[in-house]
Amino acid sequence: MPVFEYLALDASGAERVGHIEAADERTAALQLREAKIFALSIRDPQAAGRDESGVSRFAPKRYLSTSQGDLVFLFRQLALMLRAGHTVVQALEANREMAVKFQLRKALGRMRDLIEDGGSLSRALAAEKQVFPPMVSKLIEAGEKSGEIDDILERLADDIERRVDIKRQLMTALTYPSLVFLVAVGVSAALVGWVIPRFAVFLGARGVELPPVTQFLMDLAGWFQDWGAIFGGGVGLFIFAALASYTTKGGKRVIDGLMLKIPVVGGTLRSASLGQAASMLAMQLRSGITLLQSLSIAAGVIGNQAFADAFEQAGERILGGQPLSIALRAKVMPPLVRHMAAIGERSGELEAVMQSLADYYRKDLQARVKVMAAWVEPVMILIVGGMVGTVYLAFFQAALKVSTK
Repeated sequence: MPVFEYLALDASGAERVGHIEAADERTAALQLREAKIFALSIRDPQAAGRDESGVSRFAPKRYLSTSQGDLVFLFRQLALMLRAGHTVVQALEANREMAVKFQLRKALGRMRDLIEDGGSLSRALAAEKQVFPPMVSKLIEAGEKSGEIDDILERLADDIERRVDIKRQLMTALTYPSLVFLVAVGVSAALVGWVIPRFAVFLGARGVELPPVTQFLMDLAGWFQDWGAIFGGGVGLFIFAALASYTTKGGKRVIDGLMLKIPVVGGTLRSASLGQAASMLAMQLRSGITLLQSLSIAAGVIGNQAFADAFEQAGERILGGQPLSIALRAKVMPPLVRHMAAIGERSGELEAVMQSLADYYRKDLQARVKVMAAWVEPVMILIVGGMVGTVYLAFFQAALKVSTK
């Protein structure tokens, strides 16, 4: 039976290093848990072809970019270790050993080296822009001044986890209908482009006039045969131009503004953007970051450029002496946000009000996602049923023509 090396924390939070005999790493972790020992890392020193994390060097997932889930796990582990009395260097090294992704392992190693040379954690995070969003280093910088780094790491993990959960719900709601739609389009295209034209040739040879629905599909198939390449090229060019313009700030502003005007979708995007912005503002204000800096960071984090511009302009107006409730006047900004900001300014509890606003928009977003999930499937069934039904109606009308001839 193999012997595993482990790095763990005991019930008192003290670090323990040792060896345990078990059938595999999972069994070793269970045995340690039963002994009230929290395993930070477990590895088999005799396992060839594996790194400190216990994952094969040839595993494809090691070369993927760092995901939001990786950041959640990292922030929670760092918070736990710092509370247990570990130094920042020790916590980074332990997480570097546990990290599976090559990109994250390298980043944590560079951060450890920078801090050993006298740098701060916030500076180390700011240097790893490919892995950590800018807001992380700003929040940790505030935590270093207040001595609440572990609390801020927990808040970051909670915020990222909530956003990932919403995205997962949305993707789950849209995946099945999208697959059904693609399959229906493929089947309909095959019937219209291959089956019905051959059947029409057979009917023409027998001198049978095609039914109106069949003739319509034949004309449609003929049009696509003549102009399909040009039509497809035009659609592809339009999509390429839209994607290219979306990489520019001006193009992103226009497209994001149009997205907000789409029924159902626009409301969902609005709730997602404002919920994220309010949560960021509450977290930053609670951490001691100034309102002006908080607005600037929130503008950089929000995915929708229309709202990002509104928060950037609010920051400029605050510099001009306007209160936040007036500075937030923008076409895309709902009156609720301005009214809540005014309440927070009058009460002196702006961070608590922003957190309440974030909770409201988070619940509204969840409700909207559920409504979309409830509506998408029946609407998609109607569309797919209409497409397939039209094709089969054309086919069977033509078949009946032959049988009655």
